[in-house]
Amino acid sequence: MAVVISKHIEIKAGVSIRKYLDEAKKIVDGKILNHITGKYVTIEAEPTEKMLDYSQKLFPPH
Repeated sequence: MAVVISKHIEIKAGVSIRKYLDEAKKIVDGKILNHITGKYVTIEAEPTEKMLDYSQKLFPPH
């Protein structure tokens, strides 16, 4: 199943699965714990331009 999904990504996005995964790994969310209040603050990462381009190729509008 993973091979089928990987091949689909390669064909639709037009890049190797390695390049796609390397770009996807750059998008990481972070959690910071405030020790005074005990609450977590979540910082969400913005997708890179390449990932936005890949997403548009993988999920074209209807």
